[in-house]
Parts: sequence; structure tokens; C-alpha cells
Amino acid sequence: MNEHLRRIIAILYPERCPFCDSLIEADEIACKACLARIGSARSPIVRGAQGYRCVSSFIYDGSVRRMLIRIKFYEHIQHIRQAAFFLGEDIRASYGDAGFDLITAVPMHPKDLRARGFDQCELLAKELSVLLGVPYQPTLEKVKRTKKQHTLKYRERKKNLSGAFKVIDKARVESRRILIVDDIVTSGYTLGYCCRALSRAKPELLCCATIANADAYCGKAGVI
Repeated sequence: MNEHLRRIIAILYPERCPFCDSLIEADEIACKACLARIGSARSPIVRGAQGYRCVSSFIYDGSVRRMLIRIKFYEHIQHIRQAAFFLGEDIRASYGDAGFDLITAVPMHPKDLRARGFDQCELLAKELSVLLGVPYQPTLEKVKRTKKQHTLKYRERKKNLSGAFKVIDKARVESRRILIVDDIVTSGYTLGYCCRALSRAKPELLCCATIANADAYCGKAGVI
């Protein structure tokens, strides 16, 4: 979206801080108070997702949790652009000159996509594509409708996702350096199964990135 159109939309639908919901200017990422708080408290969270490296910008708690709930269930998709700004910085800092060939996203099942009307992970991947100058391309489809991971016990999550993801076209993946994004990582099973599906097509590199990490053991860095 060009900046002129963004400003027109902001007049009709004013931009709000993704963390505290206060009004902000159209070209701002967050309010000054939240940016000051983030600057002093935040650092990239680098953890594994079932054996694959994953960088996240925030702990899934507090204002970040509320932001992601607003995105997924109240259609505040403007916050995706704002969250992508922070994640883009952390991807650069954590992966450096990895030289990704493409950015892709954890896919939704078609029935879930129709019910929600948008795929927040796809929108996030497209925002990151612009910020990082790396092409976005869908690489996976979700062929099995699964239960929501957060509703299951830890040991049930692995079984829930078995056989859920399939590569769309192996030629898009083979020998490519791929960054796959999701909104939240908890147990890492979703990203893990996506990476395993992609690995069968023999990519050169697979890395992961998410807005938030809900793993209780990753400490409190990044909570705002």
C-alpha cells in the first residue's frame, strides 16, 4: 500500500498503537510511550522449533497477547504491519546475511480460511517480504483440518498435526533458502511439521520466525 493511500485510510480509520490501543499518526509503528518501553525491555528471542531455529520478537503475554487476539478475532489486520516492523529487525539481527531466496507462511486449512476471511500469517509474510526485499511465495497447503493447538495437551499436539501439511510444488523449494513465518510458537510442533514437509523437497536452508513465543521457559525478555 502506498503512503498516500495509507494516510487517506488513516483519516477514516485512525491508526492505533498495537500495544496500548491509543491513537497514533498514520506513519507511526506504536505510540511514543510503548516504543520507549519496548526499547528498554525487548530483545530477540532465539529458540528451537522442533530442531529448527526460530526467532521471535516478543513473549506471548500482556499487550502482545492482546494485540494478536485483536488481529485474529477482531480483524485488526493493520497491526500486522506494525508487528512486522519489529520482526523484520529481529530477522536481520538474528539471521544476518542468510540470503533467503523466499519467505513463506504456515498455511491455514481452506475451511478455516473461509471462516476467518484472511490468513494473518500470509499477510505477515507479505509485509516481511516488502521490508526485507525477499520474495513471498506459498510453498505449503494444509490438507488436514486440525484442532486448535492451544486447546490440546502438550503430548496431543504432535499427533494432531501428523500429515497436516503438504508441499505445493517441490520445484519452488528444492535448493532454496527459505524463511517460514507464523504468528505464535509454543511447542514448535506446527513449524516443525511444516519444516519437515518442506525438507522432503530438499531445500538448502530452513529457518523460522514468529511475532511471539508462548514457551514459558524462554524467560521474560521481550514482555511489554
